[in-house]
Amino acid sequence: MSKNLTPFSCDDISSLAKSLRKQLQQHESFPSHVEMLNILAKATGLQNFQQLRQQHAEQLSSQSSLSVPIPKRLMPFMSADYIMHTWPSKYAIQQQSLWFFWCRFQYQKSYSERQVNDILKGFLGFEDFALIRRELCNHKLLKRTDDGRTYWRASATPPEGFESLSDFWPS
Repeated sequence: MSKNLTPFSCDDISSLAKSLRKQLQQHESFPSHVEMLNILAKATGLQNFQQLRQQHAEQLSSQSSLSVPIPKRLMPFMSADYIMHTWPSKYAIQQQSLWFFWCRFQYQKSYSERQVNDILKGFLGFEDFALIRRELCNHKLLKRTDDGRTYWRASATPPEGFESLSDFWPS
């Protein structure tokens, strides 16, 4: 079973620290894993961890909303919500498929390998995100440092029918 990652951030670290301190003082013993997740969620103003997870799921679903029609050649491999369920066997279709992944990365932003993997996992219905990452690099749609620690979106011109993808990136 794959682990679903839930990002955590706060606007004010001072308020977070005060809330954590107050909540931890109320516990008679060291909190369990689940209790700690709820404490962190409450410290950011949410009711519990479930609400934090739901908020993240809503952000992911809004991220996948593109107003670009899926080309007919890609329809058998991709659902209407832009999740690729199988990797095409034909090379020409594979190349076209890469543009849907390329548009998920922001210009002038650096990504770690893990961040790249997490972005790709969100739009794949199969587990081979490393294949897509390698293909993006092989086709020079993503670039990386020699040691592979840092990735960034390459400047590229999408093929006909994919032009609107060049200005799209998730918020």
